[in-house]
Amino acid sequence: MEHETILTAHDLPQIYTKPSPNVLLTTLDRLKLLQDPWNGAQTTEANHINKYCIPKYLTSIIASPLAWIKDEGLREQIYTSASLRLSERSGRTAIPSITRTFQFPLSNSSAPVSITLHEPSLTADNLGHKTWLASYLLAKRLLKLAPYVPIFNSTAEAQRLLPRHQKNQILQGPPPASNDQIDSHSDSLPSFEPQVIELGAGTGLVGLTCASLYQVHVYMTDLPAIVPNLQANIDANWHNLKGTTSAGVLDWSTILAEKAFAEGFSLVMAADPLYSPDHPAWLVATIRHTLKRSEDARVVVELPLRDVYKPEVQEFKEGMHELGLLVLEEGEEGGFDDWEEMDEEGERVEVRCWWAVWGWASVE
Repeated sequence: MEHETILTAHDLPQIYTKPSPNVLLTTLDRLKLLQDPWNGAQTTEANHINKYCIPKYLTSIIASPLAWIKDEGLREQIYTSASLRLSERSGRTAIPSITRTFQFPLSNSSAPVSITLHEPSLTADNLGHKTWLASYLLAKRLLKLAPYVPIFNSTAEAQRLLPRHQKNQILQGPPPASNDQIDSHSDSLPSFEPQVIELGAGTGLVGLTCASLYQVHVYMTDLPAIVPNLQANIDANWHNLKGTTSAGVLDWSTILAEKAFAEGFSLVMAADPLYSPDHPAWLVATIRHTLKRSEDARVVVELPLRDVYKPEVQEFKEGMHELGLLVLEEGEEGGFDDWEEMDEEGERVEVRCWWAVWGWASVE
């Protein structure tokens, strides 16, 4: 087999040759990092260029005054493009806001589920602004969970007949301590009862996919800083959904859900919700307050098995058993988070995830 030639930075247009703006912009476009994290690939259109030399090449462009280019607008465009190509190789926190579309093929001949999500710039305080691997894997797995989740096998006629405008209501989660804390959108709660709640919904991929696949109403919850973007993603996708959705604030650390969710939900979902020592206990307590006490009620989770959070995963499992829940079905799967950990050879490290369906051991 003939080996492909790997180009180096010296094969790209060199700054000292004073390339034209068009040549530089075309080259920078070829170096765009095309994210395909869910299939384990990060590629460029010029995929025969040595990836280790690209950052140095981009830095040489940014450091140059580009004095031979007289058009200030073109110079700025080149700097911006080079900076974006460099940020794509500097981790997720370095990348500006992005919008991307996820598609999940169905088992029949109908069109695939298509969800478009906006992800603001990521900070350590707002991890919910990123779509993580566990969310993608759980959204992809939902179609296979129907045998284990009774609500997926019984679509309510009332949900199918809901007016479209009701999909975009923001709900207030736990009841506020005083009227001063009531969210500005909470003065018109919907007249229907959500069937499914997602805890730590983030960008909304799991909840939106669930609503579309099974024509149920999904109430997606997260912290105050995350909900505005979550609601924006609901607004952007509602016309494609077969079910209905709403968003609201739910803080696990101060949950008063016994009053807010007296009847409970038939299904509680959570993907990648553990990233603090406090989270296992909070999550179990929130599930206790939100899960309906019935034989058909289920909890569906997908948790990454990262070494640093394995104690939290174990604590969560123990807490669920103490609560009186049993694992009805479980498994492991793997994938690659985008902009994530690399090994010593520069290859991305596979993330293993554990998924499980829980149900009450007894409803007496």
